[in-house]
Amino acid sequence: MIAFIMFGIIILLLLLGLPIAWALGATALGFIATMSDLPLSVLLQKMYNGVNSFPLLAIPLFMLAGSLMNHGGISRRLVDFSLALVGHIKGGLAMVTIVTSMFFGAITGTCAGASAAVGQILIPSMIEKGYPRGMAAAVTSAGASLGIIIPPSVPMILYSSIAAISVGTLFMGGLPLGVMIGICLMIVSYFKIGRMIKDGTYEDVRLKFSLNRLGVTFIKAIPALCIPVIILGGIMFGIVSPTESAALAVFAGLIIGGLVYRQLTWKNIWASVVESVKSSATVMIIVATAMILGYAFTVLGVSKQIMTPLLAIADTPIKLMLITSLILFIGGFFLDGTVMVLVLVPLFMPTMQVMGIDQLQFAMLAIVVWCIGQQTPPVASGLYVTCALAKIGMIEASKYNLLNIAVFVIFAFALIYIPDIVLYLPRLFIGQG
Repeated sequence: MIAFIMFGIIILLLLLGLPIAWALGATALGFIATMSDLPLSVLLQKMYNGVNSFPLLAIPLFMLAGSLMNHGGISRRLVDFSLALVGHIKGGLAMVTIVTSMFFGAITGTCAGASAAVGQILIPSMIEKGYPRGMAAAVTSAGASLGIIIPPSVPMILYSSIAAISVGTLFMGGLPLGVMIGICLMIVSYFKIGRMIKDGTYEDVRLKFSLNRLGVTFIKAIPALCIPVIILGGIMFGIVSPTESAALAVFAGLIIGGLVYRQLTWKNIWASVVESVKSSATVMIIVATAMILGYAFTVLGVSKQIMTPLLAIADTPIKLMLITSLILFIGGFFLDGTVMVLVLVPLFMPTMQVMGIDQLQFAMLAIVVWCIGQQTPPVASGLYVTCALAKIGMIEASKYNLLNIAVFVIFAFALIYIPDIVLYLPRLFIGQG
């Protein structure tokens, strides 16, 4: 009963317009003050310890790296290369958006970063070529969500901070999954554009394929494409830790943007620092308050209250994951993905361990459900950014986003019933799973 009351209060505070961090902190403070004898000073310690983590240092570093690369002209080179690669195919601009998001996600690790960087360039281009504004916003938002699946991924770093699983293992699980989802989103765009052409609602305008243009844009994009190779290769072969790889990404962004592409000025560097500080502060205050809410759950026995009925209803691992996914899916309508991972996921972990469910399998499932939450109003953090860029309402964009969401839902079911699609690479490289 306490669990439902606490979540009800959090949702009520969010609906009243209170920022997420304050809603979490106020709920935790109120319940610990009234239902326990603990001194409130403990909460300050928990908040500090929650963010005083070396692995979490990778978050501001990756955000800084992404901002530097955006200001340094890297996103433009990735767009040009993607255009030369798939721009000649039916629905080419939509595919370019998805491919660029995959590349950019492999550098920045965030959905918001990919949405802003890719959307600023490609949403106006799609609208100019006759794409409906809603479709331009939808395909950009769906593609940008791959930024939290394809490593490096900030949500995976957060997940690692609350679970006994390494960031490297999560990255190895996310790589093939993100690529497969990206390919399926491209297939959806291909058939969607084909139907629009047949109905006469869109006149397809494609680039002619040019091997020469492909070669030229590839050469220009090589420095940008080397960044994910450096990041992932260093982690996979044990040369650097994920946090150290984030520092390498910042260094690479400075060198490539400043010395190779010569578009990164001191003014741009300062703007990148300011952007990353604001974004990091937003994430870290949510992490800190989520930690004290998690502590309140522990003190008040909320985990046990949830675990007992779950085990009674879900007598098999598949049933348990289906029920858990449904709860996370509903939570995604109202809660930011950061809150879901830091608050909801830990509540289910003891039950998952009792049922013998693979930690990596559940982690990837939670991340994919996070992606769905980024596409579903009213919160829809990913769709919100692209709708602002396309100057359209989220409901209108959602009409074009249904098939994209369906792709993520199908992969969520695949993770439940066919876990080997996500466990293969970790087993191959680091013997996990």
